[in-house]
Amino acid sequence: MEISQHPSVDVVIPTYKRPKNRDQQNYMLRDALNSVLRQSYSVNEVFVVVDGRSEIARKIVADFHNDRIKIIESIEKKGGGSARNLGIRASKADFVAFLDDDDLWNENKIEKQLVALKNYSPNDLVFSFTQVKSEENDRYDLLPESGPKKDWSFAEYIFLHKGYMTTSTIMSSRGLLAKNMFTEKLPKHQDWDWLFKADFYCHAKSVYVGEPLTIYRTQYVGRSMSVSQRNTWHYSHEWMLGYRKYLSREVIASFDRGNVINGLLDDHSMNKLKKIWILRRILSDFPDQERKSEWKEHIFPFIIAQLKGRFHDEK
Repeated sequence: MEISQHPSVDVVIPTYKRPKNRDQQNYMLRDALNSVLRQSYSVNEVFVVVDGRSEIARKIVADFHNDRIKIIESIEKKGGGSARNLGIRASKADFVAFLDDDDLWNENKIEKQLVALKNYSPNDLVFSFTQVKSEENDRYDLLPESGPKKDWSFAEYIFLHKGYMTTSTIMSSRGLLAKNMFTEKLPKHQDWDWLFKADFYCHAKSVYVGEPLTIYRTQYVGRSMSVSQRNTWHYSHEWMLGYRKYLSREVIASFDRGNVINGLLDDHSMNKLKKIWILRRILSDFPDQERKSEWKEHIFPFIIAQLKGRFHDEK
């Protein structure tokens, strides 16, 4: 494949200290770096950005003996969004690609994205993302099945049309990153948040590469216990409300079904009446038919279960 003008590409890999999984951090970050260095299109610099401090990360980078790999430590732990922003600020390249330390790239990932972006300049508000091979134990899925259509917002694509995107798939132009950094101290949905800002605020263009060039590894203890996997429904709900004016009621309903309602019902820190009150408030944003469905599927069974439990306790 031929790429005209040979644009420069930097890579940002956020990482953090895993006190209980030192060996895991060792080989995950090493594997991620090897997948970058094996790219058919040579990258300019690789910024390993530690959220805090990590002796392991420093040693791994030093063991490569490669001047293109730089390590940045934030000293204070501020989250993945802040770490990515440190890498963006350090980069001088035309395009920046992101890779989480527990994911991998196929060797032609960067090359194929640059070919897809050949009609755009680094100053354009544009980014590319790829299909993902999601691996878990001995099975895998290819996500998404297709890219977004022109008349869909990314919110509609993800929540209404089975869209899928992780940060490790993204390669962004310098022009877009100048206007759209990652939101710092955001505990969840950092990839969706960046995507929504690119869409709603910057009106950026996207180019989808429908090949599984990014490998998302789900089987690690560190990933399964990450913030995004804990019961933090309230963070999700508050985050969604920040984009409410851009979202249809159908999108809000789909998001809440997948990220809010079950977590709320499982939240043992809250009394039952408050749960029902919050559920009613959440469902007020749903389309009429979906609101009736949620009452039938969630709220009525929840109320009946609580009444049965109360009756049993009184006996």
